[in-house]
This record gives sequence, structure tokens and C-alpha cells, in this order.
Amino acid sequence: MSAEESKVEAKGARTLTGRVVSTKMQKTIAVEIERLVKHGVYGKFIRRTTKLLAHDEKANRMTAIW
Repeated sequence: MSAEESKVEAKGARTLTGRVVSTKMQKTIAVEIERLVKHGVYGKFIRRTTKLLAHDEKANRMTAIW
């Protein structure tokens, strides 16, 4: 396996950007990811949020976009 192959991300992996919601855990932060979904009937875009936990080994406690 060459160096280039080891740097390639896994198939289906994607990078998401979100807002840090909670830093109260020791090495874990809660991140809220927001997306727009189009309503099936009316066509209006609805804001949906997903809350994910991210591991923060160095415990940087970043409170900006992560």
C-alpha cells in the first residue's frame, strides 16, 4: 500500500461542519449540524438539526465552528 492510498478517506465518508453546543464532557463535545430539507407538498425549505458527539482527544474546548 502506497502513501497516497493510506491518505484516501473511506468510501462514503464526508466532512460536516457544525456548531459546538456542549463542552461539559471530558474529552467529548456535542456538535449540532443544520441542514435544509424541502417539504414534499409545499416546497418550502425546512431547517432540520442533528446533534452528534465528537471525540476531542486534546480537550481543546473549541466553542466556534467545529
